[in-house]
Amino acid sequence: MALDTTTLRSRRALLTAAAGGAAAMAASAAAPFVVSAAPTPMLTETANTSVALTSLTQSAAGAVAFKARTTNTDAAALLGSTGDETNIATDTSWTGVYGWSPANPSPDFFGTGLWGDSDDVGTYGSGTIGVMGDGAIGVVGRADTGGIGVRALNFDQTHVALEVIGKAKFSRSGRRSLGTGKSSLKITMPGVTSQSLVFAVLGSNRANRYVRAVVATTGSFTIYLNASLQSPSWVLYFVVN
Repeated sequence: MALDTTTLRSRRALLTAAAGGAAAMAASAAAPFVVSAAPTPMLTETANTSVALTSLTQSAAGAVAFKARTTNTDAAALLGSTGDETNIATDTSWTGVYGWSPANPSPDFFGTGLWGDSDDVGTYGSGTIGVMGDGAIGVVGRADTGGIGVRALNFDQTHVALEVIGKAKFSRSGRRSLGTGKSSLKITMPGVTSQSLVFAVLGSNRANRYVRAVVATTGSFTIYLNASLQSPSWVLYFVVN
């Protein structure tokens, strides 16, 4: 019986094509992805890497989207960092969330380890101490024009809203020298109005001399003595609002 050469050639063609396809798939798998990153599962006990955004959306009402927990207290449950980690803390004991950022060289901005942003309360802390800051400057409050940098609030208004342990420094207070024969001193200060509360006293012991009045106006206030000075004296002042 004669061989069916057509069938034989078809089988050989199929085998050749299959082998070629397998080789192409293997080469494709081995080659690096150039156009887009391939999604991969997140693995535990592995330094996972990514070149694209990784997000998690929780659609169930009242459910937690992401939770990180440690059974020991010698490390933060969740750590986030950006940039060079040269000065990152080596001890994050008893910490729920630790965020770190390097210093920003720009004088107008600063690196932020943890940033909370909301139209209501950006960051909320509760406990015996709600918020604590530690550093060269522990806590800074900055407001936009017309806003309030830091507000101390006690809801029942019968207990302490602001407690200062140590020195307090105010930029709108100071002392000025008033010369012999002078009985008044005008001090220019931005933000002062006729409604400002300004207090002043003599900072030198001068018999029968005292501050008679302080009159505030737009951009300045004037301190008046009851009589002219017979020797140079210090005048101390404090502007409340």
